[in-house]
Amino acid sequence: MNISKKIKVAALLVASFFVTGCGSQANIGYIDSAKIMDTPQIKAILEEGQKKATEIQNEAAAMLEENPDWTEEERNNALAESQRKLVGISQAYNTQLKYKLDEAIQGISQEKQLDVVVDSSEDQPTVLLGGIDITDEVVKKLQ
Repeated sequence: MNISKKIKVAALLVASFFVTGCGSQANIGYIDSAKIMDTPQIKAILEEGQKKATEIQNEAAAMLEENPDWTEEERNNALAESQRKLVGISQAYNTQLKYKLDEAIQGISQEKQLDVVVDSSEDQPTVLLGGIDITDEVVKKLQ
């Protein structure tokens, strides 16, 4: 069992104790994030973010081509500015992505009265037995 898997399992156990207490049973839901990332809303966010990042990279390359006589410091400053823009774009689209996912998952988890929702992909399952798979419902919400 790899370390990230052990951490996921430990976090799940700790969360279930906090949510339900030691004597109660937790309602655990799970999703397969790989399937969810293939939905139209999520793909649109990812594609738009990639498009913006490509634009910034193309602008930086064009700026460097247009100014071949720049000193190394000027080139480094221009590249650093482009890198800051890329980080900003990445953060903005990651925030948007997280909001969309959280909104869909929270709505379904409230409907089903789930105490915990974890990511349990087919290739590295976190939930080995039991739990409620809400992946298809999240995918429908994100269509």
